[in-house]
Amino acid sequence: MARLSQEIILDMAEKIIYEKGMEKTTLYDIAGNLNVTHAALYKHYRNKEDLFQKLALRWLEETSREIFAWTKNADKSPNDDLHDWLWLLAETKKKLFDNDRKMFLLYTDYIEQNSELVTNHLEHLAQKAEEISGRANQGAAIITAFVYFHNPYFAHRWSRAGHAELFEEVWSLFK
Repeated sequence: MARLSQEIILDMAEKIIYEKGMEKTTLYDIAGNLNVTHAALYKHYRNKEDLFQKLALRWLEETSREIFAWTKNADKSPNDDLHDWLWLLAETKKKLFDNDRKMFLLYTDYIEQNSELVTNHLEHLAQKAEEISGRANQGAAIITAFVYFHNPYFAHRWSRAGHAELFEEVWSLFK
């Protein structure tokens, strides 16, 4: 067997969570599937909550990578850049929901229950909005104005007809 690492543990945890859900997944399940004792997991994680938090953070970082790596286009105005970035944010969340609803809902439900994770993610989004737009101290307002297009609470509505048109209507209030 390969040497036990955080990545190997997280990969197995994700596999089991997909099958059983977060509530029913235990450290014993993860350890058993890795052919190690559950005590071996404590060398890498303090407890189940610590492991799940790291797993959720990994998912959030992986799925948000393109959003936070996005750079301004020198040929566009800051407003046009902000528009394009907000649309990327909306489309990224929509694709995640459409491609694997079960994991999207498992992770977002878990993240929504952890106010520190939510706060950090929203602050990071707000900082990126300010960086792109040049609108100092307005990032939180920008992200809040477009909450319908990125908050998992609204995910079941993102495939409705008129979604892109609604985005443009909200954007028109911003110009």
